[in-house]
Amino acid sequence: MTTVLAYAGGPAGSAALADLARETDVVTVSVDLGAADVDLTALRERALAAGAAESIVVDARAEFADEHCLPALQANALLYDRYPLVGSLARPLIEKHVTAIARARNADVVWPREQRGKLSADRTLWGRAVVVSDPDPWHGPGDVFAYTEDASANIDAPDEAVITFDRGVPVAVDGETVSVAEAVVRLGHRAGAHGVGRFDLATDGCDLGREIYEAPGAWVLITAHQELENLTLDRDLARFKRSVDRRWTELVHDGLWSSPLREPLDAFVRHSQEHVCGDVRLVFHGGTAVVTGRRGEEPAGRGRHLRPVGRRYRPLTGQEHPDHPTHRAS
Repeated sequence: MTTVLAYAGGPAGSAALADLARETDVVTVSVDLGAADVDLTALRERALAAGAAESIVVDARAEFADEHCLPALQANALLYDRYPLVGSLARPLIEKHVTAIARARNADVVWPREQRGKLSADRTLWGRAVVVSDPDPWHGPGDVFAYTEDASANIDAPDEAVITFDRGVPVAVDGETVSVAEAVVRLGHRAGAHGVGRFDLATDGCDLGREIYEAPGAWVLITAHQELENLTLDRDLARFKRSVDRRWTELVHDGLWSSPLREPLDAFVRHSQEHVCGDVRLVFHGGTAVVTGRRGEEPAGRGRHLRPVGRRYRPLTGQEHPDHPTHRAS
C-alpha cells in the first residue's frame, strides 16, 4: 500500500510523515510555487530522512503565475480592498498536483493539519503569510518579514519602474519583456526593498493570532493595473467590473476555486481586458508605491509594438508567442 502525503516541510508534515512511514510506503509531494528562499534539495533530504520512500517536488511556478496570479491581477483581487490573496490562491493548485499524483499511483492522500511549512500555500511568488502569536495590534509584529525590508532601509534611494500591460497582462518592466512570473518576482524584489507590500491585519479572523502578509510584487502590479483600467475602461464597464472583481475575490478566498461560477467570472474579466494596454510608471519609496504616470495604447497587433527583448513577442509583427497567457486563456 502507498500513501501520498502533501508535504510542505514543516513540523506537522514531518511528524505525520514519520507516523505514516511506520505503516506504509509514503510518497511526499511538494509543490514549488516560487518561494525562492527554499532549498529544494534540503526539502527532499528532510522528507527521505523522516521516512519517505520517495520525495517529489513539482515545479508549478509558471502555471501558478499564469493560471492563478494573472486572473487575480486582472480581477484586482484585494480582500476587503486591503491586501492580495495568498494562501487561498495557491491551495487549489497544490491540491490539483497532489491529487493527480495520488490518482496515478492508485494511492490515498493525507493532508497534514498544519501546512505552514517551507513550501506551502502561504509562501509563494505572489506573497507570504505568517501568524504572529501576539494578537495586540498596538505591538509591532517583530522580526517576521522575509520578502520586504523596513520602509526606512533605502529611504535615500527611491526606485522608479515602468510596467507595460497588453490586454491586462504585464509584458514588460522598464522596456524589457517579462513573463508574468518574472514581473511578479522582479517588482517584488524592487518594491520590497522599500518596504512596499506589508500588511498587518488586526482582525478576529485568525484563531491562532495576528496575520502578517507580504506581497510586494502583487501589490505593485494590482496598483498599476487598477490605474490603467481607470484610464482605458468604459465607465459602465468599469463600474460593473468592480462588482465582478469583488465576487471573484470572495469566491476564491472562501475556497470555491472549483465553483461553476468562477469560470464565467474569469471569462468576463478576460474580455474586459481587451483595451487595458499601456504603461504605468511608479516610484517605490518609504513603504509606498506611488503612481506618477500612466498612458494607454492600442493592443499589440493593432499598431502597437513592444521592444522584443524576450521570447514572448516575435520581432516586427508584435504577435503573441503561443505561450503568452492571454493566448492560452482565449
